[in-house]
Amino acid sequence: MAAAAAFSPWRRTPGRLIMGLALWLGALAAPAMAQPRPVDNPVFTVTNVPVDASAPNPLQAREKAQMEGVKRAFDILVRRLVAAEDIARITPPSDPELESIIKGFEFADERTAPGRYIALLSVVFRPDRISGMLRGAGIPFVDAASPPVLTIPVMRSTAGVVALDEKTPWREAWGNVAKAGGLVPTPLLRADATDLKAINPEQAFVGDMAALSRLAERYGAQRILVSVATGEPDGPFAVSGTVYDFTISDKLTLAPQSGVAIDKLIDAAVRQRTRLEEDWKAVATLSHDIADAVAVVVPLKDLAEWVNIRRRISAAVSVRRVQVQSLEEGRAIVVVNFVGTRAQLDKALEQRGLALVDSGGSLSIVTR
Repeated sequence: MAAAAAFSPWRRTPGRLIMGLALWLGALAAPAMAQPRPVDNPVFTVTNVPVDASAPNPLQAREKAQMEGVKRAFDILVRRLVAAEDIARITPPSDPELESIIKGFEFADERTAPGRYIALLSVVFRPDRISGMLRGAGIPFVDAASPPVLTIPVMRSTAGVVALDEKTPWREAWGNVAKAGGLVPTPLLRADATDLKAINPEQAFVGDMAALSRLAERYGAQRILVSVATGEPDGPFAVSGTVYDFTISDKLTLAPQSGVAIDKLIDAAVRQRTRLEEDWKAVATLSHDIADAVAVVVPLKDLAEWVNIRRRISAAVSVRRVQVQSLEEGRAIVVVNFVGTRAQLDKALEQRGLALVDSGGSLSIVTR
């Protein structure tokens, strides 16, 4: 195969990408052009809601756009946090109630005309108020983002695999998706000199575990998504993806997509990210009005294994505290405090490569 670095047929097509992005934004009402401020909880932040309002004067139009945009942002937030079957159980808040659950908002890309106001609105909601509202209604919800999934966009054609630092339409599409925020952060491979030394395009394409492990160590990533778009420069493309989970030494193959036009690449990336978010919601949607604790035995070979297992237990999304009762040769006895049901705890531990098993009348946490 020809050296990837020598192959660079991809030309930038901003018009096409902008058109695809605009369609995606209209469909999802959650554009991907800005990020929440670092001090704000990204789970409870909704960015870049498009608003377009008319009124007798620009000031009134702006106020109308703000209220309409906040309501749309609240709807987006609810769909992010709760299961689809529970959405109908949520009573839409009144205007005064909306004001009480908002921490702040910001307009961007403002445009005005006589009696009209157009902009993008980002809203930061108060996590405690939203959580209290959902708990009061007895609705399970997600209140924590997934650990980031390092994303490597790869483009490939009959001429070979494109260099990872090339500015391809696929990398640009994923860059916009990564900026959108949400439950599963998907930061892109920086593709700097250190990255390019750790992995080459062909290794990324085939999922070379040694090379991917080097990246996982560098980025502190538990999971890596290799997302591949295969086709000639003008498309259409076949899109595939594989998630490599280094916590449980497993991988997940995402559903393939075929016949993807170049101006629809962002939609394909959104579908892949949506699958990651659905998987996270299945684990992280918790019944917060339920809290419990279990005493468990953790079989151990040595101290290093204990440090690793305790870290994984503590990182499980439903676990709130791990109390060590005793640390003995060959085992640790701990009390695990958690929210949600026992089944939800089982799922959360499974996601960390652990299993809660009944061992002759006592519970044990073991590696899978």
